[in-house]
Amino acid sequence: MRTTNKRILDAAMNLIIQKGYRAATTKEIAEKANVSEATIFRNFKNKQGLMKAMIEQHTPVPESVITKAEGNLYEDLLHFATTLLQRLEQKKEVFRICLREPELFEDVLQDIVVYPQSVKKDLIVYFKELTKKNRISPGSEEANADVFMTMIFGYFMHRLQLGKRVITLSEETMLKHSTEIFIKGIISR
Repeated sequence: MRTTNKRILDAAMNLIIQKGYRAATTKEIAEKANVSEATIFRNFKNKQGLMKAMIEQHTPVPESVITKAEGNLYEDLLHFATTLLQRLEQKKEVFRICLREPELFEDVLQDIVVYPQSVKKDLIVYFKELTKKNRISPGSEEANADVFMTMIFGYFMHRLQLGKRVITLSEETMLKHSTEIFIKGIISR
C-alpha cells in the first residue's frame, strides 16, 4: 500500500474511533494525514470509500483452519478458537467503529463476516468428520459450530466493550477452559 494511503487510513481510523464516523470530517482526516482533502477524494472517492478501504485493510483473507487439524479434538478446537480470536483482535478497531454507529455500516458488515463465515463452514466440516468417526454426537454439527463460535465472539465482544471489568481470566485460560467445557458437551457417550 502506498504510504500516502496508509497515512490517510491511519488518520481516518484514529479520528473515527475518537470522534465517530459522522463527526470525523475528511478535512480533519486530511490535516492529520498531512495531505490535501482532494487527495482523499482522488484516492478513495468519498468518506464511505475510505471506510471500505479501512475494513479491507483489517479483513484477513479467509484461510481454512481445518488444514491444521491433527485429529486431537482438544488441540484442534483450541487452535480454531485461538486463530479466530486473533483474527477478530486484528480488526477490533473496525468493530469499535461499526458498533459505535451500527446503522451506518449495515453494508460494511458483509465484508466483516467473510472470515467468521468461512470458519463456521470449516467447523461444520470438521464436526461432520468427527461424527462419521463416532467421536461426537451426530446431528448437531451446525449448532456445535454456532455455539463454539458464539463462545469466542462473546469473549471478544466482552473484552472489546468492557475490558477486564467482569471476565478477568487471561485469554489463554479462557480459551482452554471454554474448549474443555465445550468438548464435554459434544463427545459421544
